[in-house]
Amino acid sequence: MSEYLSRRSFLGGVATVALLPLTPQIFLDSAAAATQTLIEAKRIRSSKGILNLTLKADETMLPFNGSKRWALTYNGVFPAPTLILNPGDVLNINLINSTSMMTNLHTHGFHVSPSGNSDNPLVEIMPGKSFKYRIKIPKDHPSGTFWYHPHHHMFVAKQLSAGLAGAIIIEDAIDKQSEFKNSSDRVLMFADPRIGKDSSVMDTYMMDQAHGRLGEYLLLNGQLNPQIISKAGVTERWRILNACSSRYLRLKVEGCELWLISTDGGRLTDPIKVGSLDVVPGQRVEVIVKPLRKGAHRILDGDETVGTLNSSILGSAKFAPKLMGTIPALVATNSRTIRILGKGLMNMGDGQDSHEMLYAFDGSEFDPSVINQVVKFGTTEDWTISNESLMEHPFHIHAWSFLVIDNGDGQSEEGLRDVVNIPPGKSVTIRLKFNDFKGVTVYHCHNLDHEDFGMMGIVQVV
Repeated sequence: MSEYLSRRSFLGGVATVALLPLTPQIFLDSAAAATQTLIEAKRIRSSKGILNLTLKADETMLPFNGSKRWALTYNGVFPAPTLILNPGDVLNINLINSTSMMTNLHTHGFHVSPSGNSDNPLVEIMPGKSFKYRIKIPKDHPSGTFWYHPHHHMFVAKQLSAGLAGAIIIEDAIDKQSEFKNSSDRVLMFADPRIGKDSSVMDTYMMDQAHGRLGEYLLLNGQLNPQIISKAGVTERWRILNACSSRYLRLKVEGCELWLISTDGGRLTDPIKVGSLDVVPGQRVEVIVKPLRKGAHRILDGDETVGTLNSSILGSAKFAPKLMGTIPALVATNSRTIRILGKGLMNMGDGQDSHEMLYAFDGSEFDPSVINQVVKFGTTEDWTISNESLMEHPFHIHAWSFLVIDNGDGQSEEGLRDVVNIPPGKSVTIRLKFNDFKGVTVYHCHNLDHEDFGMMGIVQVV
């Protein structure tokens, strides 16, 4: 076996065996599961430039396979409501914390202020308390698919994996084109909660700390193997979100063409035909799905069926809107390197404490009182993230999207991103422009058990 373990190869082996017995099982009736029609989250739109919303985070028993499963939810549902906004809108959220833990809220992917009562990851909302967020979206904010979830350090993985997540869509004038308007515009949220009857599903184990937690089943909008029924004359447009705390996805749809039209930070300049989609934790992609034959088409994660697309007609011609997105041309004026260090569960000897097996940026655990990176406002920088650990890590920074200049193999990647995978033993270079906002925010591993155990740093823009 190679010295390095990819996340996918590891999860296909001993990690899966080690994790599954730790939680109660509810056995599947696969035939019943396959007949479910996909349920999509309620959509709430802004009105006259404002969206006012109350979100209550609380324990909930959700329907699951003819029974119930314990979860944390916003407003009693999973996925939480999908929020629809426009550039220039204001998002006002009153977050009520009815859980037994501290929490807060992160609008993942938003290019907004990270300070005060905006997208501030250092806010602490105690149990039984509430907090009012006011998030001003810039008038030139790109359209795209974003999402919201908790981000209180040490509680992120358990709260997200338990069910606190919802999508956000920012629309603009391009969305009113017939190519976009006459589409299904579906949000497909993938998640893998652990299944049980009480809060023990959030418990953390040594394997979680080192490699990230997994649930028994990969669910689509909270459902097991649902079916999507396409309609004649309607283009299948999917907004795909990986809301798993650590699971990597490799998605494809049998008998269908996939046209990639958007990444984390918004639309591409032109659609790109792809055979499959690699979606790491926290990432979003938007695709057009074109059936090449009538009938049922399995939606696969690797070799596992996670849903079905039923089409009574062939897909329409190549998706070709008059206008797509604009990718900025950036020139860096400064550069820096951040090293990922740690061995996970590898090569552990007697006498090592738990923190010696974990991962960290530049060898330092997260400290909210320490500024790890200071950046001058208005500058463009190249950040090289060098992975000297034995597994891959999804890197995420708040408030600013970036270009992937080198994905570790000397290749750039399409579109704007806010999460990028860092392969073991390789270095990835991203290019960021620190514009519009000053203040303090964070960068971290989006394998969220790693973040909770210290794999996060603070960046200050001055």
